[in-house]
Amino acid sequence: MDVIDDFLGQYNRQYDFYAELARLGSNELEQELAKRGIKAIVSYRAKKPERLKIKLEQRNHNKPYKKVSDIFDDIVDLAGVRVALYFPSDREPVDEIVYELFKVNKRKVFPEKSHKPKFEKRFSGYWASHYRVNIADIDKSKDRYKNAIFEIQVASVLMHAWSEVEHDLVYKPLSGNLSEEELLILDEINGLVLTGEIALERLQKAMTERTKRNNDISGRYELTSLITSTLNKNYIKKLKLGDTKILFNYIKGTDDFSAKKFTDYLSKVNQSEKETISDQLFTMMISDSFAHDESDHKLENYFKRLLGSKIDVSGFEFFVKSWLVLEKAVSVINSEKNCHHKKFSTAKFEQLVDGKLITVDEANELSYLRRMKNNLLHGIETPNDEELIIGCNRLVDISINIISFIESEEEKEKLTSQLNLNRTRQ
Repeated sequence: MDVIDDFLGQYNRQYDFYAELARLGSNELEQELAKRGIKAIVSYRAKKPERLKIKLEQRNHNKPYKKVSDIFDDIVDLAGVRVALYFPSDREPVDEIVYELFKVNKRKVFPEKSHKPKFEKRFSGYWASHYRVNIADIDKSKDRYKNAIFEIQVASVLMHAWSEVEHDLVYKPLSGNLSEEELLILDEINGLVLTGEIALERLQKAMTERTKRNNDISGRYELTSLITSTLNKNYIKKLKLGDTKILFNYIKGTDDFSAKKFTDYLSKVNQSEKETISDQLFTMMISDSFAHDESDHKLENYFKRLLGSKIDVSGFEFFVKSWLVLEKAVSVINSEKNCHHKKFSTAKFEQLVDGKLITVDEANELSYLRRMKNNLLHGIETPNDEELIIGCNRLVDISINIISFIESEEEKEKLTSQLNLNRTRQ
């Protein structure tokens, strides 16, 4: 038995393993895409042995395989997941999701400059992103899939359809080589696909304009589209989009929220901040709500939807609102020093240390408390009561110390009373 037959015999015995690996990867991606409001069709497969044999014989002809392990090293898409996007511009947010969910071993972006097509093309060909990944975090019962590599292909629905036709006819010809006329037709179809992608991007922008005109964000898909279509592409490339689910969960419990108001927040997103776009927007929304109405229950309702109505969320609410007071105190101090920020801005602990407002140890504590705050808002980790109480007390103590450096007595009194009011409600 030659190397290819030996490999196929082994692959046939492992076929169910690769099919399950692809299914697991597909499920993770599909859930995250839906959660973040990205429209896509997600499919998966393990390579069919009969089609794989043809591919191996072609590759073996150019560079003969010496052993079975050479084939496993060469063919990285035995298990594959395909993400067919409704809107091509969503490739950047999906790229972010792939890196969050999986361990990425290699990424290829098409068209490749070094790639030479088999015939002279007028149009640019295949536009997509391919990833070779492992499942980063997996249940112990499925630990056997942890180190297995599979491929994720991300492109528009139109591009995937065209690439399937071209790949099977040009690169895997089962009925002979194509004529010049057939190749020209394929190139022409590629031009139509690229035109179709432009139309899809225009459609996405038109949907965003309708959302703005109606002044209503009716679903998470409209929300994500509003963000990605409104912000300059440089923002999407430089900043992470983040988890838009937290935004929609907060907005859907707010009766007086509008698309216009949300667009105003988008104009304040800061490209220089490390926070994700979603985290910046969420912080702005809850900060505004707290500042304009101290009896507001939006944050409390958000935590109840996130964690369940049976859990006492008063401690979580107190912690987050106390953090907002801290951020406001730093903002007031910066204003008094003529350091104004038109865009979203978070407290910079290094600057507070440099100004001798806090110690290095306190700056480290605040960094830890910021992570706790973000985890609370995302529902990632719920601290126990003791940890939450200790965190709240330290946050209040450090905040009171920072407030003491404010020159305006009126602002001092206002922020101190907000801290005390939060403590009373706890």
